[in-house]
Order: sequence, then structure tokens, then C-alpha cells
Amino acid sequence: MVVETSSVILSQVLSGEYTDARSRIEALSKALSKMDHTTSEASRCCDALAKRSNHLDSLTSPASDASALLSQSASNLGSTLAKLKDARDKFETVRDCEPAIDRLRDGVRAMEDQRKNDRKGGLRRQAAFRDKNAAALGLSEQDVYAAADSMEILRDAFDYFLDRKSWRSTPPALQQLERVHKQGVSSMCTLITTHLLSAGQAIRLKRTGQKDGPLIPEKGETAEMTRDRLTKALQNRDLLKSIGEYEEQQPVESRPIREMRAVFECLGGEGHHLGPARKTEPSSLTEVFGVPANRVIRTEKVGSGGYSKLVKKSLKTGFAQLDAYGEARKEVAFKSIDGYYRRIKTERKKRAEKRKSFDEEGNKDDEADIAARDAVRCLEHAMVVVAGEKTVYKAMVAPSLVQAQDEDAIPISPFYRKACVAAYSHVVAAVVDRTMDIIEIVFLKEGGIGQSSGAEKEGKAYSGLKVRTAASAAVAGLRMLDGVRMLGPSLAKLCDMPIDDPKDPSTRKHNTAAKMSVASTLCIAIHRTTVKNCAKTLENLSKSIQEDPNNGTKHRPLDARLASVSSDMVRAIKIISPFVSAYKSVTKRRALPWDPNIGDEAGEIDSYVRFLIMRLLSSLQTKALNYAKDTEDETGQAKSNMFMINNTYYLLQQLAPKEENEKDTEIYIMDGDWFKEKVTTVYNSEKNKYLLHWEGINSHLTEVSDSSLEYQKNKNILSLESGRLLKERFKGFNDEFQHMFDCHNKLSVIDPILRKQLQDGVKNVFLRQYEKFFDKYSKLRFSKKNQDDYLKYPPKTVDSMLNTMYGGNLTAGGGEST
Repeated sequence: MVVETSSVILSQVLSGEYTDARSRIEALSKALSKMDHTTSEASRCCDALAKRSNHLDSLTSPASDASALLSQSASNLGSTLAKLKDARDKFETVRDCEPAIDRLRDGVRAMEDQRKNDRKGGLRRQAAFRDKNAAALGLSEQDVYAAADSMEILRDAFDYFLDRKSWRSTPPALQQLERVHKQGVSSMCTLITTHLLSAGQAIRLKRTGQKDGPLIPEKGETAEMTRDRLTKALQNRDLLKSIGEYEEQQPVESRPIREMRAVFECLGGEGHHLGPARKTEPSSLTEVFGVPANRVIRTEKVGSGGYSKLVKKSLKTGFAQLDAYGEARKEVAFKSIDGYYRRIKTERKKRAEKRKSFDEEGNKDDEADIAARDAVRCLEHAMVVVAGEKTVYKAMVAPSLVQAQDEDAIPISPFYRKACVAAYSHVVAAVVDRTMDIIEIVFLKEGGIGQSSGAEKEGKAYSGLKVRTAASAAVAGLRMLDGVRMLGPSLAKLCDMPIDDPKDPSTRKHNTAAKMSVASTLCIAIHRTTVKNCAKTLENLSKSIQEDPNNGTKHRPLDARLASVSSDMVRAIKIISPFVSAYKSVTKRRALPWDPNIGDEAGEIDSYVRFLIMRLLSSLQTKALNYAKDTEDETGQAKSNMFMINNTYYLLQQLAPKEENEKDTEIYIMDGDWFKEKVTTVYNSEKNKYLLHWEGINSHLTEVSDSSLEYQKNKNILSLESGRLLKERFKGFNDEFQHMFDCHNKLSVIDPILRKQLQDGVKNVFLRQYEKFFDKYSKLRFSKKNQDDYLKYPPKTVDSMLNTMYGGNLTAGGGEST
């Protein structure tokens, strides 16, 4: 107001209303003084107001602090009440979750009891049993899901109390939670075991009659047929459709699959145990990887149903659900391959009994090939079983390897993938191990390597096998190796399961031997052991030739006919010839007495055949020498020559290359010049030596000079002295020829062509000369009374007699027919 008044006065002064300057200045001074006074009063009022405001603030601040404290107390009380409620809920976890776990336990126990009762009673109505699970036994699918949810709640409660160890009630709460959790894990594992055992085998008989459907191999197919079938299947990449009598299937129905997936999801990762995650790999899991294949040896008794103790150990991966899966499916898979083997073994015995009455020796030889064929059938069946088990694994276990996107999901343990591989390996390793046992049983029993190992005779290793039996064993070994060679890589691929996560590039590392599972190791070992045993059968065949007895009517016939060792050797070469690739598999990996090189430098089957032929010739020459050593037999040397002639001619006829042979890379044909040159040389030498025995007859056919022939006076008869010269010659010829004929006619030549050649050869030695001698001197009368006796062997008679030579005793007495 004072300011407004001063402004008005000042305005009037400026406007010229007041003319008197002095009065105006005084008025202005008064106004200014009044303004100063007013300002001073206002300042005093402001100071008083400030003092009152400060006093008011000092009075209201304690009240505000008290209000803030009251608000904080209210907030703390609410939080405490929430924590108390949460703690109360955690303390009641056991009471809330135990009923669901108990329902699962009781239902699983009932299912297990029912399954055991069905098995004891011999009932195999597994499908019907699975259908009546829910209604009859009271366990529903929702009960399984409820139990899985309860297990997650138990884990959360356990972690809650684990962070509050200072509470007095924590230890008993942890014990109760652990007890219920263990009960839940046990019940879930039992559920897995029951479902997987009740599901049955993961194979079924092939359904035929469909276009482009599966192929069922013939039960009596030959090795060549088997090889062709497998080769075509590998080329067309449909191997599983072309092997075995069965095909893979998913044996578990949809509801058990859902239940087990829920269990694996619940227990997967670190859900199988309570507490912090495991930081170190279980030692029992580490032990089942990285086993070298060269350390796989037979530890189980032959006939016990197993080969190595590696598959006899209990599965301990550190994850209970995987252990339950592995043990259950291992039992089913083993029964599948073992039951199949026992069935075909029984069928083989029945067929053998029918054949036994016809040919005991031949039956024994056939058994080796039949057993080998059945072993390959078991290998094919094993592949189908493994393929079926892989189907089960992918449906049950593989989904648990996928990390859930939920942020609350339990992270998968870094060892879980490896544990899954170990569980799968535990299942299929039992199948591969049983297959190894089946194949080696054939080697040990029908192949004879069991009876030959360690046997000695005169300080040397002795196979104890006959050539024919050893050849059958060698062919059986090559046939099984042929199957292992062709099917082994596919079997190994089915058994292999990668440890590294294919979606995580950081885990993609080189697959070293340390990551190999037991099943993968056994797949390598099955090839190594088959190669090793096959090499033994090949060595036994070569030894059996060397050990073939040098005496006895069968091994060194009395009539010098073909020896059994020659026919057996020819048979051996013919039956091993279709296995060129299988033989190469042996020589690439094993140093052999006749071929010390290995790898790419190893020889072909030709080197083995050459070795067998040389051993055979050595054996034949030893037997032939024994003829000559027989001092009581004056025809021993002739028998020696004839024996070699018979055997070498037979070898040439049977093994020499024929122009009409078709070239097949899998069938060996002896097309080298070495064989023909070697055996022909021996044959010609022995033939010439034999014909020399007949040269002695020519000593009696020498001419008598005309000057020595004198006639009696007035008679056409020779003088006594001249007649004696002709009598001695004719008598010498008669005696010598009769003796040679009687001795050599006991010799036997079975082959009609060779018999004719030898007859002609003998005729060429003396008959032509005898004809001339007979024609010239038979016309002369050199004996009064016995002229006909001296001329009893005219050339035609001699020719007829020689044409009957070498018939021997073809039915009995001259040695056994070969």
C-alpha cells in the first residue's frame, strides 16, 4: 500500500501537477522515510514468523519419525506373516505330498505282483495286462502325474530348508523330505521296470505278402546266397528289411510311454536326488567307457550264455531311472537273442538226428556249415533286436535329453547324456555279448579249435582234426567272418550313441577311444575274435594235412589208389574258394605261418592254396616213400609211383583251371601256372618211373642172330642148342610178364581216362617189340612137346590182359574208397 502511494505521488510530480519542487521533494522524503519504516516492520514480522515456524518444525518431526517407524513395522509384520505361512506350507509338504507318493507306490506294487504272478503261471497275456492296469489295480495316469508334481514340490521344500540349516526344525524336516523322495524315486523306478518288462520284446515276425515288404531269408540258404542278399541290401540301404525273420517294433503302448516320459522328465537332470547338483562324474559311470577292444576276452564258461564279464556288472550310472530302464530292457533283449538261439539250436539237433542214420561223417561235416549258418542268422537277429531297443530308447529316454525352455525347469546334469548312453549300451551290449558267445561256440565245438588248443603229439602242437573236418571248420569260420564283415559296421552303428550334444557346438569333440561305450567296444571285439578264431581254423586245416597218418589202408591204400587226403584237400579248396574277401579280412589283421605280412601287404587266398598244395604234395611223397620202404612188398616202389600218379592226376583234373569258368571276384579260381607246372612235373616224373618197371620185359625180347639158329638134320625143328635160345627168351618173357601182371594188376586206377593212358603207356614199353619178336620166332619150331606152352601169350592175349589192368579190388580189400 505504501509502495502504491509513493508511486502515485511520484507520478503526480512527474506529470507536472505539483509545481513547487521543494514541496514535492519533502513529500518524497517523507514517503521514503515511511517506506523504510514499513520495511523494517515487515522484516521484524518475517523474523518472528521464521522463529515460530522453526518452533513448529521442532514439534512435528518426532511425530513423523514415529509414523515412519510404525509403517516399517507394519511392513515387516506382513512379510513375517508371509514367511511364516510359507514355512508352515513347507513343513506341511510331507503331509501334502506323501499321499500321492503312497498311491503310486501301492499301485506299482500291485502291478509288479500281478506281473510276477503271470510269469510264474506261464501266462504271457501282456497286452491284456497293460489294458487292465488302471481299472483292476487302481493306478491311473493322473496318479503318476500327481506323484511327479509332488516330487517337484519335495525338491523345492528340501532346497528351502537346506538354506535354513540354523533352524532347529530343519534336520527332522530334511529327513522326512528325503524319506518321501526316496520312496517316490523307488516307486517310479519300479513303474519303469514293470512297464518295460511287461512290454515284451521290441521285435515281431515279419509280415509277408506286401509289395516291397520285408524279405525273409531261406533257412537253408548257402553262403553265396547270404552274401548276395546282404550285398544287395547294403547297396539299397534297406538292410533291416533283408535280414532275419523278425522286424523291429515299438512294444510299449501309448499310455505307458506317457507315464514313463513324465517320470523321466521328473527325475531327469538332477531331479533324481535332493540337494545341490553333482559336480563330479560318478566313478561307476566312468568305468563303463573307454574299455580297449583288445582287452575283451572270454571270462565266462562256454555254454553259460555269456562271453565277457563286462556285461555281467550291474548298471550304476548315478541316475536311478536310467538304471531301472537299463536293467529291465537288458533282461528283455537278452531273452530275445538267447531264446532265438536256443530255438534254432533245438531245430538243428532234430534235423541232425534225421540225417545221422545216413552218413555219420558227412553229417558231422554238414553240422559245421549249418552251425555257422545259424550263427550268422543269430547275428542278423541281434541287429533286429538292437534296432528294436533303439526304438524303445528314443521313445522313453531320448526326450529327457531336451532341456525345457521353462526358466524354473531343472537344468540337465552334464553327466546325464553320458549316463543315457551308458544305459543304452548296457541293454544292447548284452545282445552283442551273447552273439559273440554264439559265434565262438561254433568255433569251439563244430570248428574244433577247442580240442586242438594246447594238444601236443611228439612234442609238437597237434590239431587232432581230420582234413575233412578241419576243412569244414575253416569254411564255417570263413562263413561267419563273412557275415561279421558285412553286418559288423551296421551293428556298430546301431549300438553307437553319441555322448556329445549335437545341438551344442562346444561339446562336439573328436570321438576318442575314451568315449567308446561297452557296446561299441564289443562290436569291435566281435570282429577281432572272429578273425582270430578263423585264423586258427585255417591253421588247423594246414596242420591236419601235415598230420594226416602215413599208414593205414585209408591213408595209404594197399592198391595205391587215390588217398583220402587228396580228395579231402580238393574238397577243402573248393569250399573255401567262395570266401576271397573273408580270407583277406583275416590276412590283413593276422600274421599267418604262410603269410607273415599284414595290412595292404598281406597276400591273397592264392598264397594259402599254394601252401596247402605244397603240404599235400609233401604228405603224399612221405606216404609214397613208405611204400618203397616196405621190404616185404616187392612191388613197393611201383606202388609208390602209382600212388603219386593217382593223386597228382586227380589234383590236375579237379583243380586245374578250366576255360569255361566264369570270373567272380568272390570265388577263387586257381588260374596260376605254378600249380599246373608243379603237379604236372611230379605226375610225369612218377609216370616215367613207373613205366621203367616194365622195361625189364624187353630184356627177354632180344633178337637171335640167324647164324645161331641151326636145324636138326632132315627136320624143320631147331637144334637143341638153338631151341634153347628161344626157349629161354619165351620162358623169360612169360614168367616176367605173368609176374608183372599179377603184381601190377592189384594196383587200382579209378579214373578210366588215366587207366587207359597207363595201359597204353605199358603197351608202348614192350608190346610193339613183343609183337615183332613173336611174329618172327613163333613160326619156328623150337620145342618138340611144349611149343604151345612157350607161345601161350600171343600179342593179342597180352593186349587183352593189359586192357584189364589196374582194376584193383574196387569193392573191398584194396583199400577204402574215397
